[in-house]
Amino acid sequence: MDYESVAKKILQRVGGKENVVSLVHCMTRLRFTLKDESIVDDEAVKRTKGVMGVMRKAGQYQIIIGNDVAYVFEELNKLGHFSNETVKAAPKTKEKKSIPSMLMDTISGIMAPVIPAIIGAAMIKVLLTLLPMIGILDTEGYTYSLLSVMGDGAFFFMPVLIAISASKKFGTNMYYAASIALIMLHPNFISLMSSAQEAGTVVRFLGFIPVTYASYSYSVIPIILAVWSLQYVEKLVDKITPVVTKNFLKPMLVVLIEAPIALIVLGPLGAICGNVLSDVVYSIHDKLGFFAIGIVAGVYPFVVMAGMHHAFTPIKLGMIATVGYENFICIGELCSNMAQGAASLAVSIRSKNKDFKQVAGSSAFSALFAGITEPALYGVTLRLRRPMLGACIGAAVGGLFGGFFQMKCFGIATPAIVTIVQYVEEDRAVSLLIAALTILITIVVAFIATMIIGFEDIVDEDDEEDEVVEESAPEIKPLPEGQEIHIASPAAGTCIPLEQVKDATFSQGILGKGTAVIPEKGELVAPFDGKIDVMFETGHAVGMTGENGVELLIHVGMDTVNLGGKYFYPQKTSGEQVKRGDVILKFDKDAITEEGYDITTPVIVSNTDAFADVSACADGPVKELDEIIVIR
Repeated sequence: MDYESVAKKILQRVGGKENVVSLVHCMTRLRFTLKDESIVDDEAVKRTKGVMGVMRKAGQYQIIIGNDVAYVFEELNKLGHFSNETVKAAPKTKEKKSIPSMLMDTISGIMAPVIPAIIGAAMIKVLLTLLPMIGILDTEGYTYSLLSVMGDGAFFFMPVLIAISASKKFGTNMYYAASIALIMLHPNFISLMSSAQEAGTVVRFLGFIPVTYASYSYSVIPIILAVWSLQYVEKLVDKITPVVTKNFLKPMLVVLIEAPIALIVLGPLGAICGNVLSDVVYSIHDKLGFFAIGIVAGVYPFVVMAGMHHAFTPIKLGMIATVGYENFICIGELCSNMAQGAASLAVSIRSKNKDFKQVAGSSAFSALFAGITEPALYGVTLRLRRPMLGACIGAAVGGLFGGFFQMKCFGIATPAIVTIVQYVEEDRAVSLLIAALTILITIVVAFIATMIIGFEDIVDEDDEEDEVVEESAPEIKPLPEGQEIHIASPAAGTCIPLEQVKDATFSQGILGKGTAVIPEKGELVAPFDGKIDVMFETGHAVGMTGENGVELLIHVGMDTVNLGGKYFYPQKTSGEQVKRGDVILKFDKDAITEEGYDITTPVIVSNTDAFADVSACADGPVKELDEIIVIR
């Protein structure tokens, strides 16, 4: 690769050095902070020879280079002297968001970390529907009752989960926040308010302040408002309490002041806001009927792109808690997911680019069967543009069909083929057929529409002159027949498919094939005998080469480069020889997680092209040095 040429083209295509506020790099990406991202043509950047992809994330314009990123950064630095500049934040926009927009953004940001717990509980609810249907589980037995508790726990105590997430969003004490949520859900409080409502009396605090009745289980907005106010209560109490009394007086005053505010003012206000928001959304459904579902299904990808899809979760939860099902947003979401998968499948079949066919194929599978659409959305349909239109058409048609036949959803597990059972209505056997036909129609229409509309295929070369000097692909040298290389896990934890990593750079195999481990403790060991090629200065990633010729990238967490080395403690240095099992890196897993970072650790064979086959061979719990990747 001609690093100087690549650097010049990249700098030109991001708007020149005058558009660059700062530039840093991690193990695989150039991370630009730009004055104006809107002037950058993503497609032009992607066509640059040596660029694997681009991402706009966390205020950074990220260009994925791969293992050669340091060399490209060095050439860029020669052009702009970026390393001598203090890393600054991008200029703040003067545009002010409306109150509804700010509210939706806040709800969405708080809901996102809670989604895994909700999905886990929702999937148990799916089992509670499926197992009795096939005669495996008795609905009158103890097992069913216990599973019901497991499936309902996260929903009933939703305010506690939301309080924890909101405390990070608003920068307040997590345990105070959780305590307020627990007060709102205390059985005695619920019993007191229910008894008063039934008796037609009013509960009064201090004898004269009325406490409005509201149910806070399954709720979201009331606790968000309570935790928002908690940050100000904390600051106030901190100012008025003497230093010598802070360890006991401050906690008491915080709870004593905040709890009444939550129970008397903000809790009821939040309940009202939640009801209003729900009424507004479902009034659209009431007025437009099944046409509303088709519209939602067609525009849902753009809702996901805006990061607003999680804001619908409390609305769906409230509806299911009230009437037992949801028949609007969940239907549109299912059709949107299926359409993204179908459009990606069409691209996979029609594309002539071998590498991109694989990316589109894996993205289609992820969307159709797991309901994970980000790889399909960002890596395929949005990137090619025209397939996005095909996906929207298919989703809209599927939504119209499902809405016309009054399809309902009884859970909020990720909408996908494997979770179709959550759309099955008890005592209405035809509901399964309706759900299956909705999925089928969505897939068929989106697939055909994408094939008809077509798309401009991905071209790897930068431009015609680059084709003349194109570097030859690495020669694939299959191992002798029957011989395999086994790569061990650098950490104990849970092994997951690379496709499930929440970063398209890894999940789409842009950097190579491999797997990922969610570590259970903050320690990495060498998976084989070899050399540390690069121990990144921030400690969040390690590049190794084994004696067997395998080049391995171990990347601890997502976007953890932003920590600047905080919580990471390298035990080895670049160029150092290591033996299998040697501790190469230690890190504070809990602290990194508390900072809001996903600790999932991809383990990538970065020279995948040098082998005939690289595949994961483990899924689920693994011990340190268990085999997780096999190379042939």
